[in-house]
Amino acid sequence: MSDTNQTPSPDPNQAADPNQRWDPSQPSGPAQSYGSAPSYGSPQPYDPNQPDYPTQSYGSAGSYGSAPEVQGYQQPAYPPAEQSNYVVAQPYGALPEHPQGTTILVLGIVGLFVTICAPIAWYMGSKAQKEIAASGVRYANEQNINIGKIIGMVLTILAIVGIVIAVIFLVIVIVAGVATSGG
Repeated sequence: MSDTNQTPSPDPNQAADPNQRWDPSQPSGPAQSYGSAPSYGSPQPYDPNQPDYPTQSYGSAGSYGSAPEVQGYQQPAYPPAEQSNYVVAQPYGALPEHPQGTTILVLGIVGLFVTICAPIAWYMGSKAQKEIAASGVRYANEQNINIGKIIGMVLTILAIVGIVIAVIFLVIVIVAGVATSGG
């Protein structure tokens, strides 16, 4: 009654055998029920809308994370970049810092306690601002230069006013001392 050479018809409820190759002469391809995903390692049915290129199945080696090797490919040689006098901008808007920006700010602040530092901060700040204006380059610490220069200016002017008041007071004391002793 049963013929052992007869191929059984595929059962639509049973998953396709992963080792079975798809036969294009079969009208429906491997049997699958609606809503079920193809089992891993099984070949995919032919789709005439897809381009003709060899594809690898889901579970085959080298299908994920490995690039195909290309034989005989060499990186083309590019000529070296030309040297120029242009300033190269920092990536993502990061500006370079002026080399004397922090020094000017520190000298301005120290000028509160050591008076000689205030005019040095004023001088260095003015010089740095002239360099920035001449070069046209923007610096990240230009604010430090401005603040250090202004602090230096204010403290220098206050020191000069203090010296003038001290000299006037000294002259008054000397005149008053000469007038009381001579008179």
